[in-house]
Amino acid sequence: SEAEVKEFLPFLSNDLRPDVRSMAMQYFLGISGSRKGCDFLREHPDCLAAIMRTMSDNQEAIAKDAFLAIVNIAADEGLAWRLLNLDSHPQFVSELIGYVLKAESAHADIACMALSNLSRTDRCSKVFVNEMIEKKDTIGFDKLIEVFCKENYNKRAKLHYLGPFICNLTQVKEARKYVLDKSRCVIQRLLPYTQYKASLIRRGGVVSTLRNCCFETEFHEWLLSESVDLLPHLLLPLAGPEEFDDDDMERLPVDLQYLEPDKEREEDPDIRKMLVECITQMCSTKPCREYIKQKNTYIIIREYHKTEEDPAANASIETLVQVLLQDEPTDPKMQNFKEVEIPPEMEAKLDELYITQQQEIQKE
Repeated sequence: SEAEVKEFLPFLSNDLRPDVRSMAMQYFLGISGSRKGCDFLREHPDCLAAIMRTMSDNQEAIAKDAFLAIVNIAADEGLAWRLLNLDSHPQFVSELIGYVLKAESAHADIACMALSNLSRTDRCSKVFVNEMIEKKDTIGFDKLIEVFCKENYNKRAKLHYLGPFICNLTQVKEARKYVLDKSRCVIQRLLPYTQYKASLIRRGGVVSTLRNCCFETEFHEWLLSESVDLLPHLLLPLAGPEEFDDDDMERLPVDLQYLEPDKEREEDPDIRKMLVECITQMCSTKPCREYIKQKNTYIIIREYHKTEEDPAANASIETLVQVLLQDEPTDPKMQNFKEVEIPPEMEAKLDELYITQQQEIQKE
């Protein structure tokens, strides 16, 4: 209630004893976990400001509760935007990223979760990207990727939730261009994480990042070239222990040949679906389509399709299989799928078909 909040809010003051501050912060952590509590906080920016201030409390346990409350609050899209634009905390974005980039930060994992929640929407991710570009020397993309890819960077944190955060950033074109910068070695450093067994969160974040980057058609040929060699990294998690005849085997990318008899597929259906969607995106232009077909992608997808039980993943597989098996269009105007103009009546039919398909998936 409002009376309770008015009673507890002053107790977050740094001047008071730790046990008093702790009790007050636990109260706010509790209300941050409910819809009703978040609705209340929406109307009381002074409470949001007090929680944000408590993230730097000198008592680790109290600061931890403040970080956890921010994770809860940021799960609400409107409140996430509010936190990023609070007049009392104009440095919130740079301070939060900076905190994660410090190797000794005690609550870096929770801070990474906060970054992930705060950056989910397009408008929120733009705030982060703009800030990171403006302050690239201290909290820029180079530092973020360095920390993400360095094993045991923080002895007290795994930093797996930087994966979804990086994915969220790549909703923004400038972030995609950074990841795809040919003069840097960014995407090449991320690729091994498509097979990272220790964390589904990190793995999923990287695959989602790749999917976002695959929308940049101008980079497709480079992504498939030896400079990056993207295709095996997309196919390997979808491959099982199946044996193929020598002719089929030799046409596969080297990394897909003669796999171990205990080779397992990616366990998460959402990640499998995203990997398939990446390959489908990479088929947008004729040269890339031909390359993907030549590498015998179809047989890996065919065998994987036999084992897939997830309806949404199956729908994605069927779209890819159609692309892989259909004859190449003879009309040059039809060869880049991204540039093909669809008549309005056909677009309406396709939209209707998509909605029906999604409804069927939800029923299953």
